[in-house]
Amino acid sequence: MFKRKNYDQILKWKNSEFHRPLIISGLRQIGKTTIIEEFAKNNYESFVKLDFRKNKSLKEIFNGDFDIDNIIFSLSLKFKNFKAISNKTLLIFDELQDCPNARSSLKYFNEDGRFDVICTG
Repeated sequence: MFKRKNYDQILKWKNSEFHRPLIISGLRQIGKTTIIEEFAKNNYESFVKLDFRKNKSLKEIFNGDFDIDNIIFSLSLKFKNFKAISNKTLLIFDELQDCPNARSSLKYFNEDGRFDVICTG
């Protein structure tokens, strides 16, 4: 039930006309990332998970300016199977607290509006 309720809340966020990047916080190891990945598989044509704790080299993508096209290009180089499709792609920022520049980029993803972003941390 708890899982279903959270899933439904994320779906409501996705279906709202104007939605900003979503940050899901909570205790560690309770399934936040798992439910987001399941949601991504069921609701997007494309998604990529950036785990800033596991893959520290991802932080380099967010050094410099916050041009969304440059960030997406860098992600496509890093993840060979990643396809960025406007309005059909979800970016998952896992362990957001480990990459302050990724957190700062959320403003620009919001302004750009082509890609949905869900963060955990």
